[in-house]
Amino acid sequence: MENFIVSARKYRPSTFLSVVGQSALTSTLKSAIVSGKLAHSYLFCGPRGVGKTTCARIFAKTINCLNPTADHEACNECESCKAFNEQRSFNIHELDAASSFQCIFEDFGGTTFICYFHIGNHRKT
Repeated sequence: MENFIVSARKYRPSTFLSVVGQSALTSTLKSAIVSGKLAHSYLFCGPRGVGKTTCARIFAKTINCLNPTADHEACNECESCKAFNEQRSFNIHELDAASSFQCIFEDFGGTTFICYFHIGNHRKT
């Protein structure tokens, strides 16, 4: 049981290109990365199963990547990407308000709110 991984996490897309059905969102997020115009926060909201967490995780990983690829995806080779992949990154924090703060948001019907904090900009520009 130690190596058990929920299938939604095991097969979760890891790049913007591999996300299906969210082309408007992924192109908007990639445009923000390309232009270097990042907002101070992003709120991903919507019904269950539409890719909120997936897109937020890919976005957070990409903006913290030290060596983004030519198509503006995370490299998966730098220390920031490795830390993210091994779930030991101090720059990225996932907050699932539906389960962490259930009493506050119970009127929202279990909608998941995910917040990622971009702490500093250690990427060389």
